[in-house]
Amino acid sequence: MRILIVPLLLAATIGTAGASVTKPAALPGDNVVEFDVLAVATPPSLPGFCAVTALAGKIWQGTAFHSGQPLFLKVPCAEYGLMPANAVGDGPLPVQVRSLQRSRHGIARLSDNGVLLWQDAGGRNYGAWGQVAGYRVLDASMLPVTQS
Repeated sequence: MRILIVPLLLAATIGTAGASVTKPAALPGDNVVEFDVLAVATPPSLPGFCAVTALAGKIWQGTAFHSGQPLFLKVPCAEYGLMPANAVGDGPLPVQVRSLQRSRHGIARLSDNGVLLWQDAGGRNYGAWGQVAGYRVLDASMLPVTQS
């Protein structure tokens, strides 16, 4: 019995080691970064892509970014867009440009080179922010201002 157990343990160990070597790595660009917005530059005409300059804060997932790192994001924006950007079908809906300009805090799913990824990665939640795909405005300044 002792002779049978050792080969079985050895085979299990080799099988596990082999599985970890052949296991596919995480998809490149599977980064979720929470950040502080420093500036937003709008394109000459809308809809278009707003240039968001930010400073990385909490890194929820991935290794391509670190806290304190500057971020330069191209965010779809428009006059008529939703306040938060959301993935719909095959692509994003733009962020409403005034909400984006007033925002000071956001979260995004990014490729390793800083391009927004609009697919949710398997329904994982990121704290109070829930699932993340693309770019989301997180602060209260995203709410429309009403005149009384």
